Amino acid sequence: MLSYGFSIDTLHYNFVSQEKMLEINQNYLKHNTHTDIISFDYSSGQSLKAEFFVSMWAVALSAEDESQTIENETLRVLIHGVLHCMGYKDDTKDKKTIMRQLEDKFIHLFHVKQKKHV
Repeated sequence: MLSYGFSIDTLHYNFVSQEKMLEINQNYLKHNTHTDIISFDYSSGQSLKAEFFVSMWAVALSAEDESQTIENETLRVLIHGVLHCMGYKDDTKDKKTIMRQLEDKFIHLFHVKQKKHV
């Protein structure tokens, strides 16, 4: 994140049931749909501070739809929330493409390649 001009203060991830996620979506965003992550951004300037609510039920559906592992889709969702806090949007096709490219870039940071000779 530092290479993008941001530092991480506090990021809280709450993993909630399908029902709880729908309730949060209805109460705070006035949406009557299921979603995989909801972000509450409390950042100040370039210091990231946020709380996220994640539905593993929705993540599992997305993983299946995208032919991804649950692990990769979970990483994508966790990163997706942070990218929103950094100001990235996904409300147009072009912005979704940029968001997906950044998600892929950050997912690769989680994969450590083992060396043959240690």
